[in-house]
Amino acid sequence: MRYVAWNIRAGGGVRVPAIGAALAPLDADLLILTEYRDGPSTMPLHAELERLGYRHITRQLPPRGRNGVLIAARRRFADIGPVSPSVAEPWRMIEARIGRKTIYGVYMPNLRVKIPYWQELIRTLSQRRDEAVLAVGDFNTCRPYLDEAGATDVTSHFMDEVQTAGFRDLWRDRNPDGREFSWYSHRGNGFRVDHAFASRRMETRIQHVRYEHAPRTAGVSDHSMLVLDLR
Repeated sequence: MRYVAWNIRAGGGVRVPAIGAALAPLDADLLILTEYRDGPSTMPLHAELERLGYRHITRQLPPRGRNGVLIAARRRFADIGPVSPSVAEPWRMIEARIGRKTIYGVYMPNLRVKIPYWQELIRTLSQRRDEAVLAVGDFNTCRPYLDEAGATDVTSHFMDEVQTAGFRDLWRDRNPDGREFSWYSHRGNGFRVDHAFASRRMETRIQHVRYEHAPRTAGVSDHSMLVLDLR
Protein backbone atom coordinates (compact mmCIF):
# COMPACT_ATOMS: atom_id res chain seq x y z
CA MET A 1 0.00 0.00 0.00
CA ARG A 2 1.29 3.45 -0.88
CA TYR A 3 0.38 6.96 0.28
CA VAL A 4 1.60 10.10 -1.51
CA ALA A 5 1.47 13.62 -0.06
CA TRP A 6 2.09 16.56 -2.38
CA ASN A 7 1.65 20.32 -2.38
CA ILE A 8 0.36 20.87 -5.93
CA ARG A 9 0.83 24.66 -5.79
CA ALA A 10 -2.11 27.05 -6.12
CA GLY A 11 -4.70 24.40 -6.91
CA GLY A 12 -2.85 23.03 -9.93
CA GLY A 13 -4.01 25.52 -12.56
CA VAL A 14 -3.00 24.64 -16.12
CA ARG A 15 -0.60 22.07 -14.66
CA VAL A 16 -3.40 19.61 -13.80
CA PRO A 17 -2.55 17.23 -16.72
CA ALA A 18 1.13 17.31 -15.71
CA ILE A 19 0.14 16.66 -12.09
CA GLY A 20 -1.79 13.60 -13.19
CA ALA A 21 1.11 12.42 -15.32
CA ALA A 22 3.46 12.76 -12.33
CA LEU A 23 1.12 10.86 -10.00
CA ALA A 24 0.26 8.02 -12.37
CA PRO A 25 3.54 6.02 -12.23
CA LEU A 26 3.56 6.07 -8.42
CA ASP A 27 0.31 4.08 -8.42
CA ALA A 28 -0.61 5.26 -4.90
CA ASP A 29 -3.61 3.99 -2.99
CA LEU A 30 -4.17 7.30 -1.18
CA LEU A 31 -3.30 10.91 -2.03
CA ILE A 32 -3.03 13.88 0.31
CA LEU A 33 -2.91 17.00 -1.88
CA THR A 34 -2.27 20.39 -0.33
CA GLU A 35 -2.83 23.89 -1.72
CA TYR A 36 -6.11 22.45 -2.99
CA ARG A 37 -8.43 25.31 -4.03
CA ASP A 38 -11.88 26.16 -5.29
CA GLY A 39 -11.32 27.70 -8.69
CA PRO A 40 -11.14 27.06 -12.44
CA SER A 41 -8.86 24.05 -11.98
CA THR A 42 -11.00 22.31 -9.33
CA MET A 43 -13.22 20.30 -11.68
CA PRO A 44 -10.35 19.42 -14.05
CA LEU A 45 -8.38 18.18 -11.03
CA HIS A 46 -11.32 16.05 -9.87
CA ALA A 47 -11.68 14.64 -13.39
CA GLU A 48 -7.98 13.84 -13.60
CA LEU A 49 -8.05 12.08 -10.24
CA GLU A 50 -11.08 10.04 -11.32
CA ARG A 51 -9.30 9.11 -14.54
CA LEU A 52 -6.45 7.75 -12.39
CA GLY A 53 -8.90 5.71 -10.33
CA TYR A 54 -9.34 8.02 -7.32
CA ARG A 55 -13.13 7.98 -7.20
CA HIS A 56 -13.43 8.81 -3.52
CA ILE A 57 -12.47 12.31 -2.35
CA THR A 58 -13.08 14.43 0.72
CA ARG A 59 -16.00 16.87 0.54
CA GLN A 60 -14.29 19.79 2.29
CA LEU A 61 -13.76 22.51 -0.34
CA PRO A 62 -11.94 25.67 0.75
CA PRO A 63 -13.61 29.01 0.04
CA ARG A 64 -12.62 30.65 -3.23
CA GLY A 65 -9.03 31.88 -3.09
CA ARG A 66 -8.12 29.89 0.03
CA ASN A 67 -5.83 26.88 0.33
CA GLY A 68 -6.77 23.58 1.89
CA VAL A 69 -6.36 19.81 1.68
CA LEU A 70 -7.87 17.12 -0.54
CA ILE A 71 -7.66 13.43 0.37
CA ALA A 72 -8.38 11.06 -2.51
CA ALA A 73 -8.41 7.27 -2.57
CA ARG A 74 -9.27 4.34 -4.80
CA ARG A 75 -11.28 2.73 -2.04
CA ARG A 76 -14.09 4.18 0.00
CA PHE A 77 -13.13 5.82 3.31
CA ALA A 78 -14.85 7.72 6.09
CA ASP A 79 -14.65 11.48 5.47
CA ILE A 80 -14.72 12.93 9.00
CA GLY A 81 -14.13 16.59 8.12
CA PRO A 82 -12.04 19.29 9.82
CA VAL A 83 -9.77 18.32 12.71
CA SER A 84 -10.79 21.42 14.66
CA PRO A 85 -13.56 23.97 14.11
CA SER A 86 -11.79 26.50 16.33
CA VAL A 87 -8.96 27.46 13.95
CA ALA A 88 -9.48 30.32 11.52
CA GLU A 89 -9.38 28.10 8.41
CA PRO A 90 -10.53 24.62 9.47
CA TRP A 91 -10.26 23.27 5.91
CA ARG A 92 -6.46 23.29 6.36
CA MET A 93 -6.55 20.16 8.57
CA ILE A 94 -8.97 17.36 7.69
CA GLU A 95 -9.49 13.81 8.90
CA ALA A 96 -10.16 10.57 7.05
CA ARG A 97 -10.47 7.03 8.44
CA ILE A 98 -9.57 3.94 6.48
CA GLY A 99 -10.44 0.83 8.42
CA ARG A 100 -8.62 1.22 11.74
CA LYS A 101 -6.23 3.87 10.41
CA THR A 102 -6.76 7.61 10.85
CA ILE A 103 -5.19 10.05 8.41
CA TYR A 104 -4.90 13.77 9.10
CA GLY A 105 -4.16 15.79 5.98
CA VAL A 106 -2.44 19.04 6.94
CA TYR A 107 -1.59 22.31 5.21
CA MET A 108 -0.46 24.88 7.76
CA PRO A 109 -0.16 28.62 7.16
CA ASN A 110 3.12 30.49 7.44
CA LEU A 111 4.91 32.22 10.30
CA ARG A 112 3.18 32.59 13.67
CA VAL A 113 -0.27 32.22 12.12
CA LYS A 114 0.31 28.47 12.25
CA ILE A 115 0.65 28.35 16.05
CA PRO A 116 -3.04 27.63 16.87
CA TYR A 117 -3.08 24.97 14.15
CA TRP A 118 -0.12 23.20 15.70
CA GLN A 119 -1.68 23.49 19.14
CA GLU A 120 -4.97 21.99 18.00
CA LEU A 121 -3.28 19.24 16.03
CA ILE A 122 -1.00 18.22 18.92
CA ARG A 123 -3.94 18.25 21.33
CA THR A 124 -5.83 15.94 18.99
CA LEU A 125 -2.87 13.65 18.34
CA SER A 126 -2.03 13.29 22.03
CA GLN A 127 -5.54 11.94 22.63
CA ARG A 128 -5.06 9.26 19.95
CA ARG A 129 -1.42 8.34 20.42
CA ASP A 130 -2.31 4.67 21.11
CA GLU A 131 -4.17 4.29 17.81
CA ALA A 132 -2.89 3.88 14.23
CA VAL A 133 -2.68 7.57 13.26
CA LEU A 134 -0.75 9.48 10.59
CA ALA A 135 -0.53 13.27 10.21
CA VAL A 136 0.90 14.15 6.81
CA GLY A 137 1.22 17.13 4.50
CA ASP A 138 2.87 20.55 4.29
CA PHE A 139 3.49 21.85 7.81
CA ASN A 140 5.53 24.92 6.79
CA THR A 141 7.72 24.03 9.78
CA CYS A 142 11.27 22.67 10.03
CA ARG A 143 14.20 22.11 12.32
CA PRO A 144 16.94 24.78 12.28
CA TYR A 145 20.33 23.88 10.77
CA LEU A 146 19.00 20.49 9.71
CA ASP A 147 15.80 20.94 7.71
CA GLU A 148 17.03 24.36 6.62
CA ALA A 149 20.44 25.97 6.32
CA GLY A 150 19.84 28.54 9.07
CA ALA A 151 17.35 29.13 11.87
CA THR A 152 14.51 31.18 10.41
CA ASP A 153 11.52 29.16 11.64
CA VAL A 154 10.24 30.62 14.92
CA THR A 155 7.83 27.69 15.37
CA SER A 156 10.39 24.90 15.03
CA HIS A 157 9.79 23.84 18.65
CA PHE A 158 6.58 22.15 17.49
CA MET A 159 8.75 19.53 15.81
CA ASP A 160 9.76 18.48 19.34
CA GLU A 161 6.28 18.87 20.79
CA VAL A 162 4.69 16.52 18.26
CA GLN A 163 7.27 13.93 19.24
CA THR A 164 6.47 14.45 22.94
CA ALA A 165 2.82 13.80 22.01
CA GLY A 166 3.87 10.30 20.92
CA PHE A 167 4.44 10.80 17.18
CA ARG A 168 7.59 10.21 15.15
CA ASP A 169 8.92 12.16 12.17
CA LEU A 170 9.12 9.17 9.83
CA TRP A 171 11.69 10.51 7.38
CA ARG A 172 13.96 11.96 10.08
CA ASP A 173 13.90 8.75 12.12
CA ARG A 174 15.20 6.89 9.09
CA ASN A 175 17.66 9.63 8.12
CA PRO A 176 18.91 11.10 11.43
CA ASP A 177 21.74 13.08 9.83
CA GLY A 178 20.28 13.39 6.35
CA ARG A 179 19.48 16.61 4.57
CA GLU A 180 16.88 16.76 1.80
CA PHE A 181 14.76 19.78 1.03
CA SER A 182 11.16 19.50 -0.16
CA TRP A 183 10.72 23.18 -1.08
CA TYR A 184 12.97 26.06 -2.14
CA SER A 185 12.33 29.77 -1.69
CA HIS A 186 12.75 32.24 -4.55
CA ARG A 187 16.19 32.96 -3.06
CA GLY A 188 17.20 29.34 -3.59
CA ASN A 189 17.11 28.47 0.12
CA GLY A 190 15.98 24.90 0.77
CA PHE A 191 13.59 23.70 3.48
CA ARG A 192 12.16 20.32 4.49
CA VAL A 193 8.61 21.33 5.39
CA ASP A 194 6.62 18.36 4.07
CA HIS A 195 6.38 15.72 6.80
CA ALA A 196 4.66 12.54 7.96
CA PHE A 197 4.22 12.06 11.71
CA ALA A 198 3.09 8.62 12.87
CA SER A 199 1.92 7.11 16.13
CA ARG A 200 3.78 4.03 17.32
CA ARG A 201 1.10 1.68 15.98
CA MET A 202 1.20 3.37 12.58
CA GLU A 203 4.99 3.60 12.52
CA THR A 204 5.31 -0.18 12.59
CA ARG A 205 3.33 -0.33 9.32
CA ILE A 206 5.59 2.06 7.40
CA GLN A 207 8.26 0.28 5.36
CA HIS A 208 9.78 3.10 3.30
CA VAL A 209 9.67 6.90 3.35
CA ARG A 210 11.19 9.02 0.61
CA TYR A 211 10.92 12.28 -1.28
CA GLU A 212 10.27 12.24 -5.01
CA HIS A 213 12.01 15.37 -6.32
CA ALA A 214 11.57 14.95 -10.08
CA PRO A 215 8.16 16.71 -10.33
CA ARG A 216 9.57 19.71 -8.44
CA THR A 217 12.72 19.97 -10.54
CA ALA A 218 10.58 19.64 -13.68
CA GLY A 219 8.39 22.57 -12.54
CA VAL A 220 5.16 20.61 -12.11
CA SER A 221 4.99 22.01 -8.55
CA ASP A 222 7.34 23.90 -6.28
CA HIS A 223 7.25 21.04 -3.74
CA SER A 224 8.61 17.51 -3.84
CA MET A 225 6.30 14.57 -3.21
CA LEU A 226 6.47 12.61 0.04
CA VAL A 227 6.02 8.88 -0.65
CA LEU A 228 5.11 6.37 2.09
CA ASP A 229 5.04 2.62 1.53
CA LEU A 230 3.03 0.66 4.09
CA ARG A 231 2.99 -3.03 4.92
